Amino acid sequence: MYRALGYTSLLYRLPVSFLLNASRLNIAFLIADTDTFIDGNYLRFANELLSLDINITICLVDSISLHHSDVTANGFKVSTRLNDGDRFPVLTRHSLVEFSHLWVLSLGFRHSFLDKMQLLYSIDDKVRIINSLDAIMHLKSKYFLASKPELFKYPESFASTNPDELYEILCTGDRWITKPPAGSLGRDVYLLSATDPNARVILENLCGPDRNQFALLQAYVPEIEQGEKRVLFAGGKVVGQYLRIAVADHRTNLMQGAKSEPCELTTDEAAYCRKLGSFLKEFGADYVGLDLVFPWIIEFNVINAGGLLTIEELTGQDLSSTIISEIGFIKAGS
Repeated sequence: MYRALGYTSLLYRLPVSFLLNASRLNIAFLIADTDTFIDGNYLRFANELLSLDINITICLVDSISLHHSDVTANGFKVSTRLNDGDRFPVLTRHSLVEFSHLWVLSLGFRHSFLDKMQLLYSIDDKVRIINSLDAIMHLKSKYFLASKPELFKYPESFASTNPDELYEILCTGDRWITKPPAGSLGRDVYLLSATDPNARVILENLCGPDRNQFALLQAYVPEIEQGEKRVLFAGGKVVGQYLRIAVADHRTNLMQGAKSEPCELTTDEAAYCRKLGSFLKEFGADYVGLDLVFPWIIEFNVINAGGLLTIEELTGQDLSSTIISEIGFIKAGS
């Protein structure tokens, strides 16, 4: 399926024996800068990998730089378990090509995104990057999903920097969702209709005073009122899911007041997710969160996909070891 999309296979240029030989694994997490450790993906995954005797380093994504022709980042080697609330130790400069894997868990500051991606692309043939840079570039945005109707059931979508054009489209339909194409956490997501007196000004604000920002206009999916399922994939397999239900407004993001409940996938949903899992694995997307309102794909989350802590709160199950195992990391010497 991956080659059918018109890409050359650049994602797995390193031999499989190198990628999965844990005695040679040396993994760096690229995370956002915070004053203390925060319980979440990088803390849970780092501790799990540390228990497997795998070398772990934590680096700050916004410290990526070119230093004497070497792509580097500031970080520290993890020698003991990380604890929520502990302060970061002293950071030192690390060459990113010294690692076997780089796990990108933050994009950092938006204005330097392109520079960081270009620096990472320059070493893409020397280190395995999770998720693949192609997956980050294409699945983080909504455009790829909209451009592949033969693969994805995706709500009718339009994107433009021209708010007048988007307003004309809005007037042709019933209800629409409008938002930034690469936004997150439910920020700046609006439910609009042609009768909304604020519709035009919201589109103008999203496109910016200079009309140099893209806004996405997407047909509203009424089925979402029954809830949206967050499905977690690791190594192309479903490892967990839960239901998110909007409470305060139309948004199903937990950060915006939605509630969560345990759930199972239906037979049709499970079959669909198996198909999607094969695509994600081939695309180099090892750890992904899918927002699903069957049969509609709302979006893929390929940067620090949330859900690990929520599933533990709902079910008591910590999926960290399952995720690490499904991606293919094993104990050194095994």
